[in-house]
Amino acid sequence: MNKIVTLNEVPSNYKHKFLGEGTNGACYLTKDGQVYKEYKDQGVYDEETERLLELDYPGFTFPKQLIFIDDIFKGYIKDYAQGKTIESIEQLKDIRKFIEALKEFETNVMDFSYETELYLYDLNLRNLLYNENKNEIIDIDTDVISSFDYHLRNPYFENLKELSNNLEYKFFPIDYKSSTLNDMKIECIVGGYTRPSKLMEYSIKEMEKEIEVKSLDDYNKGLNLIKK
Repeated sequence: MNKIVTLNEVPSNYKHKFLGEGTNGACYLTKDGQVYKEYKDQGVYDEETERLLELDYPGFTFPKQLIFIDDIFKGYIKDYAQGKTIESIEQLKDIRKFIEALKEFETNVMDFSYETELYLYDLNLRNLLYNENKNEIIDIDTDVISSFDYHLRNPYFENLKELSNNLEYKFFPIDYKSSTLNDMKIECIVGGYTRPSKLMEYSIKEMEKEIEVKSLDDYNKGLNLIKK
């Protein structure tokens, strides 16, 4: 399979079904069950873009082919992943099950960070899918840059901080009564030294001094009980 494809126009079978649209482009299901992402304007093409073609890590879907239309970088083909965006989730029967999936994704981020030394700079909840049946989280559309080019710290801490900052408004948007939990939150979103799953688990322990926590609804009620 050619990893870089140049065409005169986008084939109709690339746009078999519209999947959704973001700030810089739209995604379509291809006729053979893959995903074609098409940029609204010309995509940014550099050596990091080509490096994405070599990446294959659990928890991530990276481009398999780069598509050029008349020498203009127009988009790419990648694998299709099933699930709901974390941003859109309103109900979870088992919040602890979700936290286990988050732990696995955090480990995937750690392995990716140390092996590639790349920085994930758009771990947006619109780009993170949760498949409840498989109990897994998959990043479907994150860009990368070299941590060395931007003189960043340890890429794992930077990537964990990026993940924590995106999860904050959904799962820990409060100031806690507990100074210990507030310190953990700062370590998550400022330093990247504490995993967000750990903060959620400790939050549940605090909640369960007053209520039983099983679902996302229970968890959200518990946040009101432990906030400052």
